[in-house]
Parts: sequence; C-alpha cells; structure tokens
Amino acid sequence: MNLIIGHRKWLPLLLFILIGWLLYGNSLDAPFYFDDAPNISESLSTRLTDLSPRSLWRTWSEGLLGSRPLANLSFGMNYYLHQFRVPGYHTVNISIHILSGIFLYLLFAAILRSPALAGRYRDSSGIIALAAALLWFVNPVHVQSVTYIVQRMNSMAAMFYVLSLWLYMRGRLTPSARAGRVWLAGAAGAGLCALGSKEIAATLPVMVFLCEWYFIQDLSRAWLKRALPFILALAGLFLFIVFLHLGADPLAAIQDTYRHRDFTLGERMLTELRVVVFYLSLFFYPAPQRLNLDHHFALSGSPLEPVATLLAGFLIVFLAGAAILGARRGSTASTTDGVGQPGSAWLSLLFSFALAWFLLNLLIESTVIGLEIIFEHRLYLPSMFLTLPLVAAAHRLIEPAWLKTGALALLLLTCAAWTVERNELWRDPVALWADSSAKSPGKARTRNNLAVVLWEDGQLVRAEFEAGEAIRLDPNDVDAFNSLGNIYKDQGRPAQAVQAYRNALRLEPASVDAYIGLANIAAAQGRLADATDLLGKGLAHEPRNLRVQVNLASVYAMRGMSSRAIAGFEAAVRLSPENPDIHYNLGLAYAETGRTREALAALRTALKLDPSDQGAARKIGELERRLGR
Repeated sequence: MNLIIGHRKWLPLLLFILIGWLLYGNSLDAPFYFDDAPNISESLSTRLTDLSPRSLWRTWSEGLLGSRPLANLSFGMNYYLHQFRVPGYHTVNISIHILSGIFLYLLFAAILRSPALAGRYRDSSGIIALAAALLWFVNPVHVQSVTYIVQRMNSMAAMFYVLSLWLYMRGRLTPSARAGRVWLAGAAGAGLCALGSKEIAATLPVMVFLCEWYFIQDLSRAWLKRALPFILALAGLFLFIVFLHLGADPLAAIQDTYRHRDFTLGERMLTELRVVVFYLSLFFYPAPQRLNLDHHFALSGSPLEPVATLLAGFLIVFLAGAAILGARRGSTASTTDGVGQPGSAWLSLLFSFALAWFLLNLLIESTVIGLEIIFEHRLYLPSMFLTLPLVAAAHRLIEPAWLKTGALALLLLTCAAWTVERNELWRDPVALWADSSAKSPGKARTRNNLAVVLWEDGQLVRAEFEAGEAIRLDPNDVDAFNSLGNIYKDQGRPAQAVQAYRNALRLEPASVDAYIGLANIAAAQGRLADATDLLGKGLAHEPRNLRVQVNLASVYAMRGMSSRAIAGFEAAVRLSPENPDIHYNLGLAYAETGRTREALAALRTALKLDPSDQGAARKIGELERRLGR
C-alpha cells in the first residue's frame, strides 16, 4: 500500500524538512531557559564525556527526571559532541519536530486509506493528509515545544507516539502476515521509546485500541465482543504504565505532587477546565500576542468562581458527547454522497476520533497530577489530530479548488510568519522574559526571571525593580530574595545584600544560592574563615553542587590551604570534567605546592578545552621554562 502522494514520494518529506528549517532556523542561537538549567546546563548526569557503558548508564538513569531516560541520554549525547553550545541542541529539537510532522502525515494518510474510509477519499487522501499535517506543523503554539530545549522530552515522546501508531496501522493493513509482525514489532519498539521520553505516552495503548476500532474494525460492536482479550491486554498495559510511574499507591503519589504547590487538587481540577478550553482557543488562534512562556492563570475556587469554569465544563462535556455521538453516527455509515465522495457520517468518524484524541491526551497533564497549571508545550501531542477532520471537511465542502488552495496557503503563511516572529523573541532572554512579564504581570516568577536576565545583562536598576516586584507579589519567593541579594552585591551594597540572602535562608534554610552569596561577600571583606563556614553549610545540603565545590576550593586557595584547595578542585573536576576553568584553577593549585608536572597536565587540559585561554598558555610557558624545557 503506497502511503505517499503519487510517484513523487519524497516531495512531502522534503517539504517538511525545508519548511521546518525556514521556520526554526533563526532559533539556533536561542539560549537555555528556565528548566533547561536543572535538566541540562546544571545537571551532572547529562555531562556525558565518554561512551563507556558506565557513563551511558549514568546518563540514562540518573537524570533529574529518571522516568525519561531516552530524553536524558539525548541531552548527554549533545554534551558529548559539543558541550553546552546551543546550536547542536536546537538542531536535534528541530529535527524531532520535522520527523513528528512527517510521521503525522504518514499516519493521516494511512488512516484515510484504512478499511473504515477506504475509497471515500480516493486519490485525495495524500493531499488531505499533507495539508492537515502541515497546518499542525507550522502552528506557532509549538515554538515552546521546539525552541525551549528541555521540552525535547515532550516533542520526542510525541514523535515516537505517532511513529508507533503509524507502524501499527502499517502492520495491521499489510497483506503479508510476516511483514505485519515486523511492522507491529516496530510499533512496540517506538512505543517503548515514547514512554522513555515522557510519561504523556502512557495513553498510547488506549490510542492503539481506538485506531483499531475506528479505522480497522469500522467501530464494529461485534468486534468488541470478539476482541475482549486484546482490549483487556491493552487495558492491563495502560494500568501497568500508570503503576510504573505512580507506584503501588497511586493516590498517595498523586497527593504527594501537591506538597509544594499553592493550589489544591480541587482547585487544579476546576481550573484545568478553563485551561483545556484555552488550549483549544490557542491552537486555533495562535497569534504571538497570545503566546507566553509562563502564563498566569487565576485559580478556580468553585464552579462559579469564576463562572467561566462552569461554562468550560459544559463545553468539555459537549465535546466528549460529540465524540461519542460522532462515533455512533460514523458506525452507521454505509453509503456515500455521490461516487467516491464521503458523506457526513464519514466526517463524523474523523471528528469523533480527533475529539477523543484531544481529550484523552490531556488526561495526564490536565487532571489530577499536581503539575504546573498551564504550559503551551502540553498542547503538542493533544493537538495533532485537530486539523485532519477540518481539512477533510473543507476538501469536501469548499469549491472551487482555487479557493481551497488559497485558504490553505493563507493559513500556512500566516502561521509561518507568526512562528518566525515568536522564535526571534526567544533569541533574546531579556525580550522574552519582558514579554512574559508584561503578559503575566501578577506572577512573581516571571518578574524574578526577568530580574535575573536583567542582572546578567548588567541592567541593575531595572533588575532591582523587577526583583522587588516579585517579592511584593510573593513575599515567600526565595529565588527573588537571592536575586535581590545578587543585585545589591553587584551594586556595591553589601549590607542590603546580606539582609536579602538572610531572608532567603529564613524562608529556605537549605538555599545554596544564599550561602554562596553570603560567602562571596564575606570573602570580599577578607572574612575567609566565615566564607569557608558558609560554603561548608551549603555543601552539607548539596554535596554534589558544583558551584559550592568550586567556591569552597577557591576560598581554601585564598587562605593558603593548598591541599584542601586541590582536593576541592579535584572533586569539582570529577563532577564537571569538561570545565576548563576548574582545570585551570586546579593547575594553579598544583603549581603552588610545587607539583609542576601535575600542574602542566591540568593546564594543558584547560587549554585543550578552551584554546583561547591565554592565561593557561602563559602559565604553561612559565612552568615549562622552570623545568628547563
């Protein structure tokens, strides 16, 4: 069965590659943001420096999110190839998005040529599949899933998810039993890869069942009875995946996710009703002024607080009902409206499946688990089928052909321009967080994140104002107090900085950032023993914190405690073997104790990692002259 348009089978694939790079090529230098730090730039487990089984296993199993080993390994491979140079990370993310679009196109084409719809679209199945997949592909709401590097976890899971379903469809539709088993084995492998990328793939067994029932069995009730073992096996697999991630006591695990949240389970459930409706509106009207890295969504206190909560609930019930009624109508379809043209019942089938896909794929992140209230990347997988029934309906209802083509071109060009515009914003951290702060003015986190990037950019007055606003919005924001301390320190106001750091420790006694800030001030004032004590406390809370380890070793060096300084820098090298600054400082510490050969080895490593380091080059020359070389 040929699933590609006509004889030009590579044209759609090349189209996705070309459009993907045109849309996202301007994002290659977008820096790390937000959760990129704990998962990538500050993560020790993803710093893969060799391909030994031990190193690969550590990266696979010890990431911040251990349930996503395949995504962790992909970050580790990025680091192995080019450390923290962001173009490589973005290249992988863009490639994943391109593959997601291609696999979605192939899945659409397979569905349109499935037994339930066989002959209904004739030769138009390829063009409908391509148009629907492209409309999803260019939507600017996906920028957060592609350009936000850590959300590779999300897009990678979705990529393997649709690949698994396409392979399943191929396996079920191929006339050869032997080939069918190969395709199905591939579907199982892709499904495992999806689960290893992010937990959202837990719904895959349900979608396998729905694909089979809708498009292979034509919603046959008789088949449901015959296939009870198959259905029970998929249900068992789904429950196994749930227990795998939540443990033997799922209710306790779910309750535990609310320990550090400022909302309850009830508040989240009610609020998510409005969020789901907002997701729909965002997909169908993704103008840049509506997109936001960190939305501020007011909580729903009751179904009538605000009243939009109740209205959203009614809409979701209506959509679920429409999915059920559409399935019933599709199951009664036995005629067509004219030769080779699909009747409305066949469209009902597609609309029903798309609604079921959307609602079921939001179950994990938009119901009971105590995650953040809203993020745009959560729309990536659930939105995948929203375009197919609309394009199929437009293909049937809109005439003449030039009008359909013109409307499609206008939509694609508009969304493409918005995607490029949004990516431009992601290239500038100050601009992106200023945009988010303007759209979420009442959210402390966005104000503090803006303060941090302003501080890093040297705009200390603006940074101080934004950090102060964050504290005004949330007086218990530990990060904002640490940000304010950093700003005061750089402004030459040590007394105010100390007070800000102490406020952070009052709220969170294990705040390592506060200990580092206080230690830096103490060291600058010549109170090296106090600095040592403060950093020791920080290290006690986080023994594998690289910043604490390096700062403590540096203070030991300043105190002339060379052996302790060397031990500290050696420990830091073990934590981050690709960091040239640590090797350089270790070399200096070795030199101070007369260990010249070891000093040369460390300095040469530093120069190899950073060939522009003139300080290391000069020190190497000095030590070589000392050895008489």
